[in-house]
Amino acid sequence: MTCAPSPVSQLAGFYGESSSLDRILQALAREGVEQAQMTARDLYSRDLDCHNLGAYPMLQTLAGVVSQLGAPGPGDRVLDVGCGLGGPGRFLADTFGCSVLGIDLLTVRVDVARALTSMTGLEHRVTYRLGDATRLPPDEGLFSQVWMLDVSVHVKAKQLLFKEIARVLRPGGHLVMHDQTAPIPDAMEPLTAHTPFFAPSLAQLLVYIEAAGMRLLAWQDTTQQVVAHFRQMKARAEARPAPADGKPRPWREHAAAQVNGYLETLANLGGRTGMLIAHRPAAPVPAGGTR
Repeated sequence: MTCAPSPVSQLAGFYGESSSLDRILQALAREGVEQAQMTARDLYSRDLDCHNLGAYPMLQTLAGVVSQLGAPGPGDRVLDVGCGLGGPGRFLADTFGCSVLGIDLLTVRVDVARALTSMTGLEHRVTYRLGDATRLPPDEGLFSQVWMLDVSVHVKAKQLLFKEIARVLRPGGHLVMHDQTAPIPDAMEPLTAHTPFFAPSLAQLLVYIEAAGMRLLAWQDTTQQVVAHFRQMKARAEARPAPADGKPRPWREHAAAQVNGYLETLANLGGRTGMLIAHRPAAPVPAGGTR
């Protein structure tokens, strides 16, 4: 009898090909960016280190909404849950001047995030460590904001996840998240076969958040923005010349299947994405109510 792969091994296989430091540096070199002069913006503005749905344009959209509700400043600490290669965290430090701690389950992604942060000179404000979204840093009320971009969909223990986020948020702090909600149809099989998906409905997501003691401030549907981004990705891929050696590139075929799965789901099968901002009140939310 064979054992089912663990979520960590599934995620490692899913993100392995896109977590190559060499590929990122080669992409910059092709555009004439020298490594010695590389900035964080050189990376995130080209989507080289942003694997969130909608990539850099979505970060700009999120930052605009957050700025209206209370942006983090130089004295604030932000936690980036599921930080990946660190692009969103470096974007936050670059945009708002805050300090950022990123956590991720995968060693390879934490290692690349640290390397890119050192190369861009932000290691004094942005740090990374291995960590589980359901076991966050032990200090309570340490962070003014927690950002979590397209991560909760991969976490089965939703109640524990949001309870942990509420615990590490300081009173008055904000959860800033983006994610995909149900349904997850068969068209998503190129993704669901390789990494866990546990997508609740929006109504159920709000139940989890409120049960953790947080209050919804804003929800904004982003489906059309994500669809437009995937259509751009598909067009760029189709315009890319074939390999000079004529050999197939399985990772390109796999990436194309994933893009098509998202497009079919979000454009035709009722799938939705959205940004959500919630608030941890300074006083506990009374049972059955909001404050």
